[in-house]
Amino acid sequence: MKRLLKVSVGLLAFVLTQLTSAHDGRPVYLEVTQLSAAEYELAWRLAPALNHFNLPAISLQGECKTNAVGGADRGFVGKRHYQCSSNQSTLQVAVDYPGTNPSLSSIVRVQLLNFPAKFVHAGPGVTVIEIPLGANGGSIFSEYTRLGVEHILGGYDHLLFLVCVIWLAFTWRRIVLAVTGFTIAHSITLALAAFELITPAIDPTEALIALSIVFVAAELVRQKKDSLSWRFPVVVSSLFGLLHGLGFAGVLKEVGLPTNDALLALFAFNIGVEAGQLLFVCALLMLVWVIVRMSASKINPSSVRTQTTSGYVVGTLAAFWFLQRFLVLF
Repeated sequence: MKRLLKVSVGLLAFVLTQLTSAHDGRPVYLEVTQLSAAEYELAWRLAPALNHFNLPAISLQGECKTNAVGGADRGFVGKRHYQCSSNQSTLQVAVDYPGTNPSLSSIVRVQLLNFPAKFVHAGPGVTVIEIPLGANGGSIFSEYTRLGVEHILGGYDHLLFLVCVIWLAFTWRRIVLAVTGFTIAHSITLALAAFELITPAIDPTEALIALSIVFVAAELVRQKKDSLSWRFPVVVSSLFGLLHGLGFAGVLKEVGLPTNDALLALFAFNIGVEAGQLLFVCALLMLVWVIVRMSASKINPSSVRTQTTSGYVVGTLAAFWFLQRFLVLF
C-alpha cells in the first residue's frame, strides 16, 4: 500500500509540475462587422500574455482586398477594412502565427447587416475560421458558456484551490456548502469587475490567487482541526472566492463583452464556469471513490498522511506560481 501511495503521489507531482501556468490559454477575440453590402471591418484583441515575438497576422480571406488599415499587421489590438465580393456565402478569418502555434481558442463576433450579432467558436489550433454570411450561427449564450467551461477546466489554480477546500470539508454537506459559497462569492466580484464597478489589477490578483492556494494547502499540512478553515471551510471558500472572481473577470476583460448583450454574455460565462466546476468536483470525487475501492479501502483519503502529502504537493506548486507571478510585478 505504501508503495502504491508513493507511486501515486509521484505521478501526481509529475503531472502538476507540467502545469506551471494557469490562464495561458485565453482565447483570441475577433470581430467581423459588415459595414455595407460589400464592405467589412475585421478587428481583434489578443491576450497580453501572448509572446511578443509570436503575434499572429490576422486577415480576412475570400474574394476580398484590403480597403484601409486601422492598425499594424501584427499587434495586440487592431482593425482593418476590406472590400469583398457581394456574392460570397462565407468568409474566412486567418490567424497565422510566425512561430509555434500556441493552440489558443478563438471567439469571433459576427455582425451582419439586418441580422443580430452571432458568435463563432474555433477550438485550439484552428487557424482558419469559417464565417457564415447568413442567419445561422452560434449564439452568444452557447459560445460564452463554452468559454466559461474551457476557462475553469484550464484554470489549474482555481481547480487546485477547490481540491484543498474539498479535502478540508470532506463530508457531502460541508462540500456542498463550501462549493456553493465559492460560487456565490466569485459570481459577485465577476459581475462587479465585468461591468467596471471595480477595476482590479490583473497581475497582483493572479499572484494573490496563488497565495490563497498556499494558505489552504498549509491548512492541510498543519492539521489543526480546531482552526477556522477546518471548522468552517465555507467561510474560507467564500472569502477567497471573492478574489478568484476577479481572476475570472480578467478573462472577460481580455475577451470583451458584446455591447448590446453584455448581461447575457456574463450570465452565460458564469453558467459555463459553474458547469465546469461541477464536472471537476464530480470527477474528483469519483476518482477518489475508485482509488479507495481498488485498494480494498487500504488507502484512506481522510488520513493525516494523505492530506498532508496532498498539501505539500499542491502548496509547492502554488508557491512556485506565486513567486512567478510576484516577480512579474517588478
